[in-house]
Amino acid sequence: MFIRTSKSKTSNNTYVYLVESYRDKSGKPKQRVIETLGVLEELMKDDPNILEKLKQEAKQKKGSILSVDIDTTQTNSEADKLLNYGYFFLEGLYHSLKIDEFIKRVTKQFKFKYDFNEILKLLVVSRIMNPASKKETYEKRGQFFNDDFNFSLDDLYRSLDLVNAIKEDLQLHLHEEIKKQYSRDCTLVFYDVTNYYFETEHEDELRAEGLSKENKKSPIVQMGLFIDNNGIPIAYQLFRGNNHDTTTLIPAMNKLKINYSLGKVILTADKGLNSGGNLAYLKNSKNGYIVSQKIRGSKKEFINYVLDEEEYVYNDTRTFKMKSFIRERQVKVKKGNEDAIVTLEEKVLCFWSKAYADREANKRGDIEELIQTFLNNPSKYKASNSFGVKKYLKQIEIDEETGEVNDPKYKLHFDQTKYDRDKALDGYYCIITSELELSEEEIIQKYRGLWRIEESFRVMKSDLEGRPVYVWTLNHIEAHFLTCFVALVISRLLQYKLDYRYSVKRIQEVLNGVNCLPINKELYTLTKRDPIYDEIEKIFNVSLDLKYARIEEMKNYKKSIFHYNN
Repeated sequence: MFIRTSKSKTSNNTYVYLVESYRDKSGKPKQRVIETLGVLEELMKDDPNILEKLKQEAKQKKGSILSVDIDTTQTNSEADKLLNYGYFFLEGLYHSLKIDEFIKRVTKQFKFKYDFNEILKLLVVSRIMNPASKKETYEKRGQFFNDDFNFSLDDLYRSLDLVNAIKEDLQLHLHEEIKKQYSRDCTLVFYDVTNYYFETEHEDELRAEGLSKENKKSPIVQMGLFIDNNGIPIAYQLFRGNNHDTTTLIPAMNKLKINYSLGKVILTADKGLNSGGNLAYLKNSKNGYIVSQKIRGSKKEFINYVLDEEEYVYNDTRTFKMKSFIRERQVKVKKGNEDAIVTLEEKVLCFWSKAYADREANKRGDIEELIQTFLNNPSKYKASNSFGVKKYLKQIEIDEETGEVNDPKYKLHFDQTKYDRDKALDGYYCIITSELELSEEEIIQKYRGLWRIEESFRVMKSDLEGRPVYVWTLNHIEAHFLTCFVALVISRLLQYKLDYRYSVKRIQEVLNGVNCLPINKELYTLTKRDPIYDEIEKIFNVSLDLKYARIEEMKNYKKSIFHYNN
């Protein structure tokens, strides 16, 4: 017996197999896989020398360790074909959300030559497991332990128009199922905006040049996303790429409130969405808000209040302090073609954190060094794009001999007063809310949940590879984002069940590492699993901790996952 390694084309993992040589009935020498020992990269984490040890152990083994009939007609390519069954849990969540029932209901008037539900399921599951283009997703459909993905690539592309057509209804369906199964609480909702870029210079009614968060010059699309207090997405809406973040809130919120029949919502957002018009809208629509407020750049009297030590309450270690006050302020809003004044009554919470101050001080050390470099050598400043320091430096053009602007040398003036004021604000933060009865601790606790929506955007962009977007027609673009959204919902639900102990990326790795290898038409050898997989099985009340499993055991395992009840 000997050890063989094989690089998977689908997951980039290196699998380790125990292999033996034998002769078939005609006496011809052949090889067969006896056992899949696991993923080399994972095995080496526990023991960097594991490969050599396994090779030595293999030399000492004699004969076959299987007491089963081996299919000696099986080709090497068939024997090397790993089939993933870790995705069963994603398919199980898809099923538990009754997406297949929804699809059957909304498409009953259509007569398809293909199974539309299987196409959507493939797009969603593949987006979580191995995100790729639609074409590559189709080509890799054979990686799954599944014989239901029987449709053509043309069928997949044709289905995208229908995926777009059901996007609003499917989002609402998911919301209703999550509300029913997970007791979703929408009294506190988080909202934020991000954008996605396209590998094209073409603009249309959706794609347009705007302020890209990846600093891309190509057209972008804006996405507004709502999530609930558990970090589970509620709904999303796309906006043209040249829309400013602040302009997306009111139409997105109107749509959410009407379509989802929500009661009073306390919206939590960062300072990028904190405009007078947005806050007045929330107040007038009998909703509430908890938003951050920019301190630097505020009025002098507000900055002086923030820096005034009076009324601050420290914690025992004096690493954190806070104070609050109630204020009324007037904001100007548009009513038709006229301006109107709305009075907002707000609780303002100011706090300071030593940890936050230390982080900013470290960043400021780099800024101070850069400022000194520019003061010593102004020519470097002219060629620099270091906007973080330019607010403190003013460029003065003079000619030292004539005083004219002819052939000027650049001199810099450092605004020490402005710099010292900003330095004094290191570590300070401000949150404003319409909910006057909330305590300071409650305000901070509710606001801190905002990180989950920022993480959701990171997951959708990076782990689910939502961008760049390679489809071109408007319907297909909309369909792409719907599949990304459904994939995000299912990923978050699995994280939620695991108490958010593991990242989406880690869960992807675990599920991708759970594979089986056909020994014959009835029997499979199963790869070793990550301990996290055992936790997932426990949640779904199933277990398949075997070295070998027959096809009926695999099918029953999948069926048990599908019949799991929340």
